[in-house]
Amino acid sequence: MKYFVYMLMCMALVSCTVYGFSNDYGKLSESEKLRISSLKDFKQTDTLHVYKINGLQLKEELKKHPKSLVYIFSNGCTSSYCLPMSNYETFARENGYKLYLVMSGYGKLQQTIGQRSEVFTTTLFAIDNEFYNSNYEVRYSRMFENDLRGIARKEKPKWEGNLFFFTNGELTKVSQELKN
Repeated sequence: MKYFVYMLMCMALVSCTVYGFSNDYGKLSESEKLRISSLKDFKQTDTLHVYKINGLQLKEELKKHPKSLVYIFSNGCTSSYCLPMSNYETFARENGYKLYLVMSGYGKLQQTIGQRSEVFTTTLFAIDNEFYNSNYEVRYSRMFENDLRGIARKEKPKWEGNLFFFTNGELTKVSQELKN
């Protein structure tokens, strides 16, 4: 009987798909993989693709805008800190922020793409884990955030949120909620 229960548990685990441990690129369909591109120039982006980005590239781009907001998120997030993308776009537009939507990985990409329509004008980015030489989301995400903070990649700061507010490329606030 124990053997039978053990086999049932193993079969149940085999059928589970775990997201968020790595960048989940291997779980994408071929059509989804065609959407992923390396960022060459911020001026040559569109809303149909997802551009791989590192914190240093983004930090340089942020200097070009008086006010910027970087929202780092997981596709399919159900936390109270994960609002629909339209909320972030509306907040940015109404408050004069240049918005950067940055996915921490590719898992459940369709849930993010499904939120988008013709009214969305914000490009999607994803953290370039290869730049950080890591396949572990927790590690490359921390290094990306540390690049934005301007601190050493190996540091492990206390988590303050996934919304990074910048003024002329300088980090002014990290928050969990959209507030003026």
